[in-house]
Amino acid sequence: MKLIDIINEFVVSDMEKSIKFYQQNLGFKIELIEQENEPFTWVQMSNGQTRIMLEDYKSVCREIKDFPNKTNSINLIKFKYDNTVEEIKQYYHRIKEKEIELFMELKETDYGTIEFGILDPDKNRIIISS
Repeated sequence: MKLIDIINEFVVSDMEKSIKFYQQNLGFKIELIEQENEPFTWVQMSNGQTRIMLEDYKSVCREIKDFPNKTNSINLIKFKYDNTVEEIKQYYHRIKEKEIELFMELKETDYGTIEFGILDPDKNRIIISS
C-alpha cells in the first residue's frame, strides 16, 4: 500500500468563520465546496500544493457514529512557508495586530527556522514556520 497524500481535515463549529480565517490569515483559497446543502458543511482549500479540508462538526457526527464531543485540539499542525526570516517576523506582527490568539511566541529554533503558534477559531494549534 503506497501513501499518496496527507490532507488535514479540521472539524469546525462555524464554517463561514473558519473559511474566512484560513483565507485572510493563512493564504488558503477555496478549491472544492459542497454545493448540495445551504449552508454548506464541507470545503477543501489550498495554498500552493498544500490542501486542507474543513467539515462542520454536526455533519461529521451524522457521518461517523459515536464521533466524540468536540474538544480543543491537542495536535500540532505545522504550516511551513517559503518565506525569509524577516518576512515571517513581519507576518507574526501582522497576526498580533489582528489579535489572533497565540499559543507560542515567535522564536528561532535549534534546527534553523523561525516559527510561532496560533489558534484557529476552533482552537486547533497551528505552527507557522519558515
